[in-house]
Amino acid sequence: MSTAPEPSVPAVAPSTALADVRFRQAKYVIKRPWISFFNRTFRVYGEDGALVLFVQHPIFKLRGEWQIFADEAKSESLVRVKAQQVIALNFMYDLTDLRTGDIIGSVRTKGLRSIVRDTIEILNPAGEVIGHLIEKGASILRRFFPWLTSKHDIEVGGEIVATVRQKFRFFIKEFHVDQTQVVFGDDLDPRLILTCALLAVVNESQRESS
Repeated sequence: MSTAPEPSVPAVAPSTALADVRFRQAKYVIKRPWISFFNRTFRVYGEDGALVLFVQHPIFKLRGEWQIFADEAKSESLVRVKAQQVIALNFMYDLTDLRTGDIIGSVRTKGLRSIVRDTIEILNPAGEVIGHLIEKGASILRRFFPWLTSKHDIEVGGEIVATVRQKFRFFIKEFHVDQTQVVFGDDLDPRLILTCALLAVVNESQRESS
């Protein structure tokens, strides 16, 4: 007597990153208050306008370190961004999955070039450079006139896969992230791209208090 074949089971389960839709949406809006005294807070909204991620960046902390949380209650820590050094010309930040302890990738500033224009290398977990986060527009003027809006491109393999554009608002800082050109897979972790976008926004806020 013949039996129906059992349903096939994938040999490899989808990674945590690919399964987490919070990092794979095509567009985001990042908002933060104009004025912060002890911590800068960043709220990340998805395409439907719902809060999907939350970042609280300490202002008075010597070593650069912050986390991406699933909600404002900080009930679940998803990603940690931490500088390898306290003081350096070329800063290297490691991005860690706090649920597994795995390194997602790293980003590295380009020393003196990053002072006048954000130029950041994006590295995969093996330490290989796969892309760049580049500030566009009148970057030098914005160092003196911080109310000018910012523009950043994220490039992977020589192609622009995501953009970060600040929108002028009176009472909040607002940034629009568009990653509709990204093709995620085993070679490109979606958390790496969105965290780079958040890094651009965090760097903007750091310059305001420097």
